[in-house]
Amino acid sequence: MQKWLVAAVMVIGVIVFSGVLAFAQTCPTICVIIPETVTIHRIPHQIPDPAAETAIIHNFLEYGFHMVDQNQIRVIRYSQVVANAINGQQAALLELSDRFAADILILGEAFAEETETAGELTLQSARARIELRAVEAATGRILAADALHTGGIDLTMDTAAKKALERAGEKISSQLAKAIARHIPQNCIGVIPPSETATIGVTPFENQSGVRARDITDVLTTMVETALSKQGCKTVDTMAADIVVTGTITTWKELVSPVLQIPFLEWLWRTGTSWMTVDIRVFDLHTAELEAYEITANVAGVEILGMRFGFSPQDLTRKASELIAERVCRPR
Repeated sequence: MQKWLVAAVMVIGVIVFSGVLAFAQTCPTICVIIPETVTIHRIPHQIPDPAAETAIIHNFLEYGFHMVDQNQIRVIRYSQVVANAINGQQAALLELSDRFAADILILGEAFAEETETAGELTLQSARARIELRAVEAATGRILAADALHTGGIDLTMDTAAKKALERAGEKISSQLAKAIARHIPQNCIGVIPPSETATIGVTPFENQSGVRARDITDVLTTMVETALSKQGCKTVDTMAADIVVTGTITTWKELVSPVLQIPFLEWLWRTGTSWMTVDIRVFDLHTAELEAYEITANVAGVEILGMRFGFSPQDLTRKASELIAERVCRPR
C-alpha cells in the first residue's frame, strides 16, 4: 500500500512540476502604446496612426514576439489611463494588462518637429525623439528603458515627420528587444538583428585660410561625402544623420619651383607642392559627444604651360577628403 502511495505522490509531483515548468515557459504577450506628436509651425498635432509604434510592432513580430493587435490600441492611445501608465501608476498598468491580456507593456512618448534643409529641391526635414520603457504589468518592474532621436526628410513636412518617427521606432527596436529577451524564456524569441549602423551627414565646411578659391568649401563637402561612401560608411542628409561631420580649412599653402632656370621661361615647366590643414568636428547627436582633431593633406605634381597635374586645388581637396573619411569611418 505504501509503495502505491509513494508512486502516486511521485506521479502527481511530476505532473505538477511539468505544469509549473510549462507555465514558466509560457511566452509573454507584449503591448506597445506610444502616443506620438508632430509639431509643425510650433503647433503640436497628435498622430492617429503612430509611425514609431508601428515600426516597433512590425520588427517585434519579425523577432517572434507575441504582440497585441495595434487596432485594439487606437481608441485608448491618447487616454488618461495611458498617460497614467506612462507615469508609472500601478493601477493603470494593471488596467491595460487586463484589457489587452498583456504581460509586458512597452510605454513611452515620441515627438517630431520640423527643421530646415537647404538644397536644390525644396526638401522638408524633421527630427524625432522617442523614449520608451518595457514594464512587467503584474509587478510594475521595469525590464528595459531606452531613448533615441533621429531624423527624416521628404517633400512634405507631414511625411518627413512621419519618416523621422518611423526611423526612430526602427532604430530602437533591436536594442529594446535584446533588453527584453534577457527576462523571458529563450524559446519565445527568434534571431534579433544587430542594431542599425550609425548614419553620417556632412555640413558645409568653412574656409579661413586666406586663400580664396571659388566654391572650394562646397567641393570639399561633396568630396567628403563621396569618400565616406567609398569607405563603407552610411551617408545621409544631415538632418537625418546620427553623426554630423564639419570643419574649417585653417591653412592652405603651396610652393612652386621652376625646372628651367632660364629667364622669362621659368613658367614653362615647374614642380610644385601644396598642403592644407583642416580642423574637423565630429558630433554624435545621440550622445552629444564631440570629437575634434585636425588633418593635414599634402600633394605634389608638375605645372606645364600653366596647367597643373597632381597638385591642383581639386587634387588637394580630394586628398583631404580621403584623410577625413578614413578617420571618421574607423570603428567607434
